[in-house]
Amino acid sequence: MVSRALLGCLFLGAALACSSTDSGGATAHAGAGGASAGSPTSLAGAPSSSAGATGKSSGGAPSSAGSSSTTGGSGVVGKGGGGGAVSSGSGGAVSSGGSPVTGAAGQKSTPIPVKDLPVIKEMPDPLTMKDGTKVTTPEQWKLRRQEMIQILEDYEYGHMPPPPGNVKATTATALERVTVNSSLEADYRMLHLTFGPNDKLGFDLGLFTPVGSTQTKFAVLISLTSTTDEKSLSSASVALSRGYAVATVPYQKLGADSSAWKSSGFFPSYPEYDWRDISAWAWGLSRAVDYLVTDAAIDANKIMITGVSRLAQAVLLAGAFDERIALSAPVAGGAAFRYSGKEMAPSSLPASQAGQGITEVVDQNTYWFGPRLIDFRNQTPKLPSDQHWLPALTAPRLFIMCNSLSDQYGRAYAAVQTYLNAKPVYQFLGADQNLGQNFRAGSHGMTSEDWSALLDFADQFLLKKAGTRKFDVLPPADKTP
Repeated sequence: MVSRALLGCLFLGAALACSSTDSGGATAHAGAGGASAGSPTSLAGAPSSSAGATGKSSGGAPSSAGSSSTTGGSGVVGKGGGGGAVSSGSGGAVSSGGSPVTGAAGQKSTPIPVKDLPVIKEMPDPLTMKDGTKVTTPEQWKLRRQEMIQILEDYEYGHMPPPPGNVKATTATALERVTVNSSLEADYRMLHLTFGPNDKLGFDLGLFTPVGSTQTKFAVLISLTSTTDEKSLSSASVALSRGYAVATVPYQKLGADSSAWKSSGFFPSYPEYDWRDISAWAWGLSRAVDYLVTDAAIDANKIMITGVSRLAQAVLLAGAFDERIALSAPVAGGAAFRYSGKEMAPSSLPASQAGQGITEVVDQNTYWFGPRLIDFRNQTPKLPSDQHWLPALTAPRLFIMCNSLSDQYGRAYAAVQTYLNAKPVYQFLGADQNLGQNFRAGSHGMTSEDWSALLDFADQFLLKKAGTRKFDVLPPADKTP
C-alpha cells in the first residue's frame, strides 16, 4: 500500500496542437469552437498494462480555482480576499527545493522530491487516502478530494491564486442581433471582466443567446477558444442551434501559449505563485463562471465548459476544482500518463499510436504545466496520481470525454484507462450515469461527431430531455491497441 509518500501529478494525455475538420469544414486546432489555438504540439502519459485496475494512491489538500461565488452587488461577483498577491508565508508558491507551499485552500505542504517518491505501476486509487485508509463515507471523500487537489498542485500544475472575489463586468459591445448562418441568428454581446489586484486583470467574454426562445434562462456552454467577437462562435454554433447559450473566452489573454508566458495574462499580478499556462486558463474559466452565475439570462446551475487539445487540459482542471461547473467536456485530451508516450506505451506500438507522455511534453513545452512536472521526465511511474483523478474530482457532476481512435497526440487506450479508473468514484457516489465517454474514428481535433456526443450527453443528463444514447460503451479492444 502506498502511503503518505505519494504526491501528485496529474493527467495529461491527448493534447495539443494539430487539426481536424469540423462539420463546417473549418480547421479545428486546440480551441473549443474550431478556432486555432496556437502552434502545434501535444501531451501524454505513462505505462502499458491492464485495463481499469485501480491501484494504490496518495494525498494532498484543498482547492482554489473558483469555488467562491456569490453576487456581491454593483456588478461585483464573488466573495474573497480582494485579489491581492499573497505573501510567501500565506499562499505564495515556491521554488522546487522542497520548501513549504500553499495549496488551493491555503494548506501548506512540503512536496517530497521526485527521487524519493515510490514507483506506482498501477493507476493511483482515488478512493484510498494517503495514509492508506479506504474511503467508505461521503465525509471521507471530501477529505480525500482535498488531498488529491493538493497533490495535483504540488506536482502537476503549480499553485493557483485564490478566487479574487472582485470580478466586475462592463458592457464592451451592446446587445445586437447577429446572423450565425443562413438558418440561425443569435443575440450577442461582449462583456469586459475585470478583477484581481487593483482591478488590473481582465478579459473580454463573448455571450451568444438563442433567438426566439420562450426560455428566460439558458444553460450555457463556455468555449475556451481564441476570440470573443461576433465571429467567435465557430462550430460551437451547433450548441446555440440546440437552445444553449454559448460564452467564448480567449485563452491567450489569460496566459500566452508561448515561451513569453511569464510576462503575459495573469502571471505578472501573482509573482509568488508557481502556476503556468494550463492553470491560468483553468483559473480564467472560473472567472468567467464568477460572472455567468450572476447574468440574468443564464441558469447558474447549468454551466458547461469545453476545449480542445491542450485547452482540454484546462477544462479538465477547471471542472475538477470548480464545483459550480455542472458539466465538463474535454475533447482530444485526458489520456493517462501511465499508458502514453515512448516511455510507457508498448515498444511494439508505432510512435504515431503511442501518444505523448511526460517526456515528450516537457521536452517541447515546459510552460503548460507546473515547474515540477519536468522532474518526472523518464520517471512516469513515480507520479502519485494520473489523468483519471480529474474526472474523479469532478464527480458526481457531469463529465464526458470525447476522443478519437487514431489521435497522434493521445493514445486511445490511455484515454480508456482514464475513464475506467475514474468510474469507481462515480459508482461510490451513486452517479454512474454522470460519467460518459465517446470515441470516434479519425485523428486529433474536434469534429461534428464530437459535438453530437457532447450535446446529446448534455441534453439527456443536464437538461433531462428524453434520450437513449449510451455513453458507457467502450470501443473494441482491437481499435485501442
